[in-house]
Amino acid sequence: ANSNNAPYALGESAMQPSNFQQSFLVNGKSFLDSLPFEEVVPLSSTLDNISNALPTVKDLAASILGTTLASSPSATPSGPHLLYHAHQSSFGLLYESSKSSNYYLSEYSLDYFLINSGGFDAQVNQAYCSVATVATILNSLKYAKRFRDGEDLSGWSFDLPIDPRYDPYPYATQQDILEGDCVWNTVIEHGDGTGKVEKGSRFNGIFTPPYGLSLEQSGKLLKCHTSNEWDVAVQEVDPSRLSLSRMRFELKAALIDPDARVMVNYDRKGLGQMGGGHFSPLGAYHASTDSFLIVDVAKYKYPPVWVGADTLYSAMGTVDKCGTWDYPKGQERLTNISTSGGNTKFINPITREEYANSLIILNCKQKMRGYIILKKKGRSLRTTRTDILK
Repeated sequence: ANSNNAPYALGESAMQPSNFQQSFLVNGKSFLDSLPFEEVVPLSSTLDNISNALPTVKDLAASILGTTLASSPSATPSGPHLLYHAHQSSFGLLYESSKSSNYYLSEYSLDYFLINSGGFDAQVNQAYCSVATVATILNSLKYAKRFRDGEDLSGWSFDLPIDPRYDPYPYATQQDILEGDCVWNTVIEHGDGTGKVEKGSRFNGIFTPPYGLSLEQSGKLLKCHTSNEWDVAVQEVDPSRLSLSRMRFELKAALIDPDARVMVNYDRKGLGQMGGGHFSPLGAYHASTDSFLIVDVAKYKYPPVWVGADTLYSAMGTVDKCGTWDYPKGQERLTNISTSGGNTKFINPITREEYANSLIILNCKQKMRGYIILKKKGRSLRTTRTDILK
């Protein structure tokens, strides 16, 4: 997603196991055996919530898994935690037991199950993270779907094409949601543009500089497939304008609302992962550890991961070098210049210098990454601000 950062490797110090990792045992084995934790050097770090919640997390895993966990007075994390959904104990964070000795699905975890049951497909290539996330979000709202019937606009909620493979059932695929005039005119030039390009040819702007979609474009892609009864709120995470507590409040409010979904745009390096800018849906929140669950659409690369709120805030509060540009028509300038110049160095740059020149032609401007909340208008939340901030 507009990422041109070099691959990131964890430093040696970041790979050293902490006392917390070594002492947190499942079936007599350290978490390191299944690598659900990964130490990172955080951009910001607030550890009080995590350290205070440690006994709660231990008790939770012990109760669910029937295991004995080692204890140590020094068993505190050395940095914001990442807990990958590759280990059975991580699923315990989807539940809560604050009201009884039994464990119930947390009210902040519903999206995780709706996303996985509604149509959560891995991104079909390494540039389609935003497209895959939008498709996943639309499919997860299947219980509320009212589709456009031909030209009849009355009462429709989602406007999705019907893929021939699934005809007559509407389903958001990563190919189909990029088709249509709305996408061509407001998001990215893709496909044949209903006759706007030479017959028999197709254009894929996502594989043309600046590559991928920005946060701004992703919001417009969602708008292309939702009716006016839905609100698409695009929020940049600029630390000088948006606080961590405000971000936490808005994400929790969306997760607790069955008619809302969240997609996050973050720099993978902020999580200690390989890669750069990325999009994925948000699936859950766990209060005791102040952690959000990112349901990674690059399923072949990383499983879902629990991320501390402050770490997620820092990873989203990063700069996209081409957060906005003269889309969707600007790429036509790259094509025209490359054709007239007898080479393809602007439409298909090889060197960093050529890519930088392409960004200049596109009139790229920096913007912050952040998140998008798709929410049904006029819905009253089932909780108060005080409840969410607990």
